[in-house]
Amino acid sequence: MTSKLFATVLAAALLGASAAVAAPPAGKGKPPTTGEGCKPKVTVVLKGTLTATPGPAGTSLSVEAKRANRHGRAYVQATQPTSVLVDEDTKVRRRGAKTLGALLSGDRVLVQARACKADLAEGATPQLTATRVVAHPAST
Repeated sequence: MTSKLFATVLAAALLGASAAVAAPPAGKGKPPTTGEGCKPKVTVVLKGTLTATPGPAGTSLSVEAKRANRHGRAYVQATQPTSVLVDEDTKVRRRGAKTLGALLSGDRVLVQARACKADLAEGATPQLTATRVVAHPAST
């Protein structure tokens, strides 16, 4: 009697294990680690000066990056100025103003953007979309 019970439990365990190991269907499962559709995992922080006034309907910022966190080091070493995209979700702050039109050329800026860590490997500089821009007037 116990051998039948043992065989039944063993068969059920093997059947459950094979279902757990099976690959997910195409288009399901984990998102890609690089490129289009990746889920950003790290924050890139760039500090520098704005080299051009973007205007109220601007879609990008031109930033001369002077400092960065470790994920943004490649942008500081890259050709300057660096272009950073902005969209409707980008939070902009400058002296109480919350619009892109408030930014002026020469402002000191801190730009935060999210990127996939694998895209930043080996000094790569993929296009960034800013999540937050904090600006201050140029120091005198």
